[in-house]
This record gives sequence, C-alpha cells and structure tokens, in this order.
Amino acid sequence: MLEFQIFRLKIFPSRQRNLFEEDLERTQILSSVIKSLPEVELKEGSIWHIGDIIDIEEGSLYFRLGRTTSSTYEMYKDGHFLDESFEVTPYTHVLIDINLEFTAIAKKPRLSPNSKGIANALTRLLNESKEGIRLNATFEISEISDPEKFIEYLNSAYSVQKFWISFSRPNPIDVNRDYIQPMQNLLKESNGDEGKTEIKGTVLRPEILQEVARSAAVTGDNAGATMIIDQKGQKITKTLRENPIIIMQEEVDKLEDKMLLLQKMRNIYEKIRGRD
Repeated sequence: MLEFQIFRLKIFPSRQRNLFEEDLERTQILSSVIKSLPEVELKEGSIWHIGDIIDIEEGSLYFRLGRTTSSTYEMYKDGHFLDESFEVTPYTHVLIDINLEFTAIAKKPRLSPNSKGIANALTRLLNESKEGIRLNATFEISEISDPEKFIEYLNSAYSVQKFWISFSRPNPIDVNRDYIQPMQNLLKESNGDEGKTEIKGTVLRPEILQEVARSAAVTGDNAGATMIIDQKGQKITKTLRENPIIIMQEEVDKLEDKMLLLQKMRNIYEKIRGRD
C-alpha cells in the first residue's frame, strides 16, 4: 500500500525576463523543467533525478523521483576479501496536476523519513536544475492541510479571540477574496517571500475566518486561532498544519491507477474550496 501526501507546487517566473528567453506560461515552465530530466547533486555523493515521465492527460504528469548514492559491499571470493563499490537508487512516485499545481508524493523511508523531506529535495532539484535556471523561474512546494477539523473548532468555539494567517506571493490559479489579495500583492511588490497577518477581537466571526482558512489550506499556507471553548473561559490554540492530507492507494503501475489518484487529488481540491 502506497501512502501519498498532498502538496502545493507553486511556480514563480522571474519579473525580469531576458530579451532572448521564451515567453512561457507558468505551467509550461514546470512541464519543461520536469521533462528536461534534471539531476542535481544536492549534497556530496547524493544525486537526485527525475525519470520515467508519463503524460497522464493534458496538464498532468507522473514521474519517478530518486536519489543515487554509492555503497560498498564486502564480499569474499577465491580466498580474498574484497570491497566492491556499486550504486543504489531508491525512488518514489510523484503525480502532478500542473493546472491545479497539486502534487502527490509517495512516502519512501529510504529517501527520507517522511514525504515532506522528499518534497524539499524536489524543490531544490527544480530550482537548481539547468532548465529551471535557464528559464529564470523559482519553485515552492508546501504541505496541503485538511481544514475541516480546524473549521469545526472555529464553528463550535464559545468565541474566537485571535486568528492569524500566513500568506505567500499571489498565484493566478488562486481566487481569494479582496481581504487576502492586497496582502499577497503587497508581498509581491515589496519582493517578499512570505508574510503573516493577525487579527484580535472579543468575538470574531467564524464564517469569515473559515473562508480565509480554506484559502490558506488550498494555497499550502497556514492559519491558526486562539479560542474560548466553553463558558468557563478555557482557551485552546489550533492550527491548520495539524492535519496533513494523506491518500492511500494500492499501486500506481497502470494508467487507470494513475487516473484514479489524479481524480482523488482533484476531489480534494474541490472539497477544500468548499465545493464538494
């Protein structure tokens, strides 16, 4: 059984384009970098690769992500003890809906104790690849959180007294309400990478906060709240990041398996948006 964690993969083209660079859409940039079969030595003796790329359908890709390292195997032959060197390349499965910028990464302990570590390696691989550098683009990968439990706390609390949201640069695919867009635009115009806004009040309106929480969840950002949960005044603090989204699937060998996983990812996107 494969355990996939869902992440958001954001593409940011450079605002200062070279006269001789192609005028590519963001999704074209990501596809071009992946299909260039990048390989980068992220630390000495550890080379990460992308391979076995399959176009599932227009705007969706499957590939394998692996790391090559050298190992020494001690053996005995013809009266002699020998040290034989060989390469090992454990790999895992990655599926990307380029249009939604959602990606599913299968857990592989031989690569990293958790999928987040593999996502961090993929981020570096894309950013440090020859094609990524040539196209002057940057990539960010962040965890997608399930907002439902967090929203339950907001709605059931006696009162919400503090709420905060982290935010990143605007992405064209994300449609947020006006109170989020100005913060993202400010971050973009000031050449920032991330920001955080906090509001306080005696009784904050949960119907507004839950909409903001959904926006944070789908963009891979975070949110948190301090709430009074009963009339005795007991306080608790909860955050979005307590609930990563995991998909369990038997295999992804066949095309129909990949299509099934892709549909599960799209269903998750719609559910987070509140359009289930």
